[in-house]
Amino acid sequence: MTDYEIVDTNAENIGRCSICGRKDANNLGHRRKAEWLRERYAEGLRFKVLRSRRFGDIGWIEYAPGNHAWRPVEAEGYLVIHCLMVLGKHTGKGLGTLLLDSCLKDAKKSKCRGVAVVTSSDALMARRDLFIKAGFVPVDSSPPYELLVKKLKRAAPNPRFIVQRERLLKKHKKGLTILAADQCPMVPKCMTDIAEMSRAVGLEPKVVRVRSAKASRELPTPYGVFSIIYDGKLIAGRPVSASGFMSIMRRHSALAGELWQQWIAARRCWNITRKIAKPASGVDG
Repeated sequence: MTDYEIVDTNAENIGRCSICGRKDANNLGHRRKAEWLRERYAEGLRFKVLRSRRFGDIGWIEYAPGNHAWRPVEAEGYLVIHCLMVLGKHTGKGLGTLLLDSCLKDAKKSKCRGVAVVTSSDALMARRDLFIKAGFVPVDSSPPYELLVKKLKRAAPNPRFIVQRERLLKKHKKGLTILAADQCPMVPKCMTDIAEMSRAVGLEPKVVRVRSAKASRELPTPYGVFSIIYDGKLIAGRPVSASGFMSIMRRHSALAGELWQQWIAARRCWNITRKIAKPASGVDG
């Protein structure tokens, strides 16, 4: 593995690293994620970048102590992996295992109970195969999500999901509410696009920024950093595009007939406006 190195980022060097495939430091998702990371390092969060001599930054892993994890899990004494990814053309080379081993070494060095991770078949979450191969086992589930753990202390209690859906749904029982954190660099753009599209048809969203690990653990899905609630119902528990959001709203609301046509017309105008306004450099935000 001499062609690769793992860069342990910090507040000083994160500005020189790409983030989850995003290289443009002016990109809204990249910028907010970098700011979010700078605020999290003091809490023990680790964000490591796998760097190839030939291709640059091609992989990433992020994890935090259980009491500072941005996932709705109870995992005191564990490290909790938020995400692990390797760019598509570099998969199948054992690089995901290289990143995971780095986390496991940190857990052993810190005398943790073990390492936990939320997995899903969803494209935005780590899939279970890599972890099962490394000796992780399932200990809890909230379909389509699964909580896996690799214990370093056999007698340690199992981590578990602490999803409290009903409390938050009751709190936001009227109108459209978007709850979002900057932990995922996809979230800011999704949040902005959905809010703009909603306003185009006269539906004013309430945007709630999730600013702490404690607040993220109160979200109504195991994803933990993004949710959309409409009239007290959870309609999305992960980032979705503006068009995906529109399709969801059609299923979950009374938008039909003339109002639905208004929504479609607004979408067309919105797409045209964004194409005209988009900078030539491709900078987002």
